[in-house]
Amino acid sequence: MTRRLFLVFAALALVAAGRPVTAQPDDQALAGLLGSAAAYVRTYEERFSLLVAEERYVQEIRRPDNNPVAGNLTRNNPGGGFASNGGVRKRVVLRSDFLLVRLGEGAGWMPFRDTFNVNGDKINDRSDRLAKLFIEPSEASFDAAARIMADSIRYNLGSMTRTVNIPTLALMFLHPTVRERFSFTRDGEETIDGRLAWRVEYHETARPALIKTTRGRDLPASGRLWIEAATGVVLKTTMTAADPLVRALITTTYRREPALDLWVPARMEDYYKADSEVDEVTGIATYANYRTFTVATDLALRKPQPQ
Repeated sequence: MTRRLFLVFAALALVAAGRPVTAQPDDQALAGLLGSAAAYVRTYEERFSLLVAEERYVQEIRRPDNNPVAGNLTRNNPGGGFASNGGVRKRVVLRSDFLLVRLGEGAGWMPFRDTFNVNGDKINDRSDRLAKLFIEPSEASFDAAARIMADSIRYNLGSMTRTVNIPTLALMFLHPTVRERFSFTRDGEETIDGRLAWRVEYHETARPALIKTTRGRDLPASGRLWIEAATGVVLKTTMTAADPLVRALITTTYRREPALDLWVPARMEDYYKADSEVDEVTGIATYANYRTFTVATDLALRKPQPQ
């Protein structure tokens, strides 16, 4: 049975579902750091109308060592055949334009992906067609972009259809309209590229969860944030969304882009496993050629509304 993951549309638009949780950290230093990080995220979204990057995304279906060969399972041989050697079963290299679209004052941003090359074969003309939808947006811009993104999803490997493979997903959880859905605790310090960061663990406590399966099961998010103590800049994030049947893990590292004076995703690593499947899916995405575009009108008036 195919198991699917998707991110609730309201979460992409950074609209909190239901009444927010009002609990705040007991640790005043942590509360101050989270306040700085939230201000950083608000500043982050104010720095662009459209942020576009070229994404190179290598996905693999891998089989762990010493798993039974699924094809040998029969009524007379319910335990399967000989153990199989692990390793890569299938590999794909996707090249895409990846967009972050600012939705308006305090509303966050929405990600879109347009795959234009699969394993070296061009599948459509690369012409910044996603960006053009929003440079002079119309009422149909979001619907057209959603169709492009849905078409790109079909090139992902594995039976687990997913739209949570978004490098900035965990960064969104610090946005003021979403942050109170989570609890936060300190987990020590770490130096990343010469910058002292606090490790902060987070757990989604509000329901319904922002991430669900297509059958409506909640997959509460949890993970870690590496936040520079002096500035509130987010240097690295991890996010896990899991239950006994499915598991997704996404890690993103950031780098400063001097030309934009902005911290941007440098690398995303993701992992997916369904309990019903022997194989697991892994991916590594890297980002380059960042550029910004100016939007002619206010997208906040045109964004889809949560149902």
